[in-house]
Amino acid sequence: MGEPTTTLNQETATRTAAGSATQAAAPAKPTVAPTAKDSAEGRKLIRNLVALLVVFSAVFLTFYVWSVLERHPRTDDATVQANVVGIAPRVAGQIIKLNVQDNQAVKKDDVLFEIDPEDYRLVLEKAKADLAALDRQIAQAHSTLQRLEPLLPKSFTTAENVDEARTKLTTLQAQREGVVATINLEELHLSYCNVIAPFSGRVINLNISAGAHVTTGVPIFSLLDTSKWYVIAQFREGELRHISPGSPATVYLVSAPNQRFRGKVQGIGWAVKPEGEIDLPPSGVPYVKRELNWVRVAQRFPVRIEVENPDPNLFRMGASAVAIIDGPPAR
Repeated sequence: MGEPTTTLNQETATRTAAGSATQAAAPAKPTVAPTAKDSAEGRKLIRNLVALLVVFSAVFLTFYVWSVLERHPRTDDATVQANVVGIAPRVAGQIIKLNVQDNQAVKKDDVLFEIDPEDYRLVLEKAKADLAALDRQIAQAHSTLQRLEPLLPKSFTTAENVDEARTKLTTLQAQREGVVATINLEELHLSYCNVIAPFSGRVINLNISAGAHVTTGVPIFSLLDTSKWYVIAQFREGELRHISPGSPATVYLVSAPNQRFRGKVQGIGWAVKPEGEIDLPPSGVPYVKRELNWVRVAQRFPVRIEVENPDPNLFRMGASAVAIIDGPPAR
């Protein structure tokens, strides 16, 4: 039993050694190494793909931005505006008290300044005295007429005397109406000596002090209406077809670029004066310049945008702004 087992183990070892020798003697498979030409072609293909992707992205982005700007026109040629009223006295005289200073905020019906009322008070007192004197004369003339009229049928007086008394009474009554109108006018003039603010706003361009003499109807400073603000934006004529009254808009101030303000288009300007035009009389001949502009610049038209949520601490008349039309008006 020992010898056959030993022989079997030897044969197995011999076959294993022979297989190993055969595998060692067999030629190894060749490994294909990448060449420099293949690497260069791969890198070239990647560069071409990246270039195509960049060009496609640029074209897509260009068309997208163009479509957005076409449907939502924007301009940075815009300024903030508000209504300004010149404060002019309705009576002439000397300023005895100035209650405001430049850039001060005022409320409606605040007294801005006071004009010396003494001259108008004296005229008013004289008119009242004239009225009292007329009332006495009218009472006397009426009494005379009542005394003469019963005497006429009895021939104790003449018709001429009665007519004269009646005419005198009528004349005095007419004079009384004129004096009453004078009193009302002088009372009005006296009230005008206190110049009040017609609306809430800010005093601007105040360069006067108490003691100055003012003239009727001549403004001495201006009042800025801060209750309503709007933006005048200049849009190219090719963009006007995307803008109409009522279109929502967005407004940014250059002084506060991070704050957004809502607005609405109030209207589009219908007339601008072309640059370089010469005004001629109606009977004049047309004027044609002897030159040709090879580059035609699109005309701009003013678009008025009312701001719905203005910040009174940021909005100033004449400030630069950016206006964007958000789309057609809501229906």
